[in-house]
Amino acid sequence: MNIRFEYKDNGDLIINKVSVIGSFNNYDVNSGAMKKENDKWVLDINLSSGEHYYKFIINDRLKLNDPTANIYLPHVNDEIYSVIMINENDDRLYNNTEYTVNIEKYNITANVYDQYVPINKKDFDITMDKKVVTRFQFTNVTGIHAVTAIWVTPNGEIFDSSENILFTPKGEENKPIDIWFWIELQNSKRNYPSGKWAIKLFVDGEFVLEDEFVLGKINSYSSYGQARY
Repeated sequence: MNIRFEYKDNGDLIINKVSVIGSFNNYDVNSGAMKKENDKWVLDINLSSGEHYYKFIINDRLKLNDPTANIYLPHVNDEIYSVIMINENDDRLYNNTEYTVNIEKYNITANVYDQYVPINKKDFDITMDKKVVTRFQFTNVTGIHAVTAIWVTPNGEIFDSSENILFTPKGEENKPIDIWFWIELQNSKRNYPSGKWAIKLFVDGEFVLEDEFVLGKINSYSSYGQARY
């Protein structure tokens, strides 16, 4: 069965290359290289019957699921992958169940707190702050999801990314779910450009949220409480 894989630019990322890696090409970036057609990256692959796990690789480093996929399941190292299922009659199978995710609360701070702190820190000092920390609180979560946070430098390059699995444990349907993401600011092997950074959140490969913060060396504060660099 011929399957056309498509990845549409989303999240305002600077994208130079997209590949699809999966169980059908031994997760090889080169054999899964996609071609740019207008605002989409595309690749046609002939798949046999069975279950086929795959992800997109952006710029040879960022892994994202296919936001148009109908099925997501744990696969390699329990990482969530997009899945295509084809039966013996060469028909593609779909999951008709609709799943939900709601972002209830979000904040950005310089520390990891046990309880929710309604503070959004927007200015970080590279000489004083040890981390930039984001906390996302989710409710009404049904099904299993991959949540990916991407940290973007002032020049638009991807600095770092990480992924967490989101699901509601049995018996905790009425409890919110917290997920933390952060970057360390005191790694001597990394370069931290001064300026306006961005954190971008993706759920199952779909861009859902963006926030900005300023990173630099704070020299003083204005009478309005704003940092001066």
